[in-house]
Amino acid sequence: MIPAPLKAPVRAVTFDLDFTLWDLTGVLHHAESVCQGLLEQRYPAVAASYDAAGLRDLRNELAAARPELRHDVTALRRASLRAAGAEAGYTGPALDTLVDEAFEVFLEARHAVRLYDDAVPLLQALQGHVRVGALTNGNAEVARIGMADYFDFALSAVELGAAKPSHLVFETAANRAGVPAAEIVHVGDDVHSDVSGAAAFGMQAVWLNRDGADWPADVAAAPHHEVASLAELQGMLLGLIGAQA
Repeated sequence: MIPAPLKAPVRAVTFDLDFTLWDLTGVLHHAESVCQGLLEQRYPAVAASYDAAGLRDLRNELAAARPELRHDVTALRRASLRAAGAEAGYTGPALDTLVDEAFEVFLEARHAVRLYDDAVPLLQALQGHVRVGALTNGNAEVARIGMADYFDFALSAVELGAAKPSHLVFETAANRAGVPAAEIVHVGDDVHSDVSGAAAFGMQAVWLNRDGADWPADVAAAPHHEVASLAELQGMLLGLIGAQA
């Protein structure tokens, strides 16, 4: 661990989404079950060949065969539905409709998340003081959860064609925020994607370590500040922002 206390000026704060602002435990499996239910009712030939676990295996096979899809979880999931549908005999517009319908019910259920109690208070406290951004490697959309008003911008690996810890993600975030990297605090739960990636780009990295985990032995040390909750971070940020006002 390389301690790096937060320091002024802080002109922007960016957040990872899954497991940072909300709990994703069990959500993806639930969404896949909802998708499977649709397939059983509307496309039984697909469901007969692939259950939720089988579609998961198919996605893994496609990810291995098509590395260009690995960063794009939306394209990968849609590709697996298309492959399963084609195998079941669907073609043309019927196949397109299958993919669209199945993916949409998955995506809607994927957004049935439970916000952490300390998420909205922090976002509310930051409004009007700093630029606020969302950076995700997944396909979460803050607008679908009714949180778009808390963010000045949102970036996803699906949109960018690159995933954290790629410098492209953090560079794009800095450009959207309109401030130097050193004046941006990035907050996330993943030490590789969020902490190491942000620190390597020159941002002030914050590891949100709710469970008190040790720094993974297989991840190189990176300068960062560690907090156990967003409430703890809220006090720190407000103190810095107030001092620079």
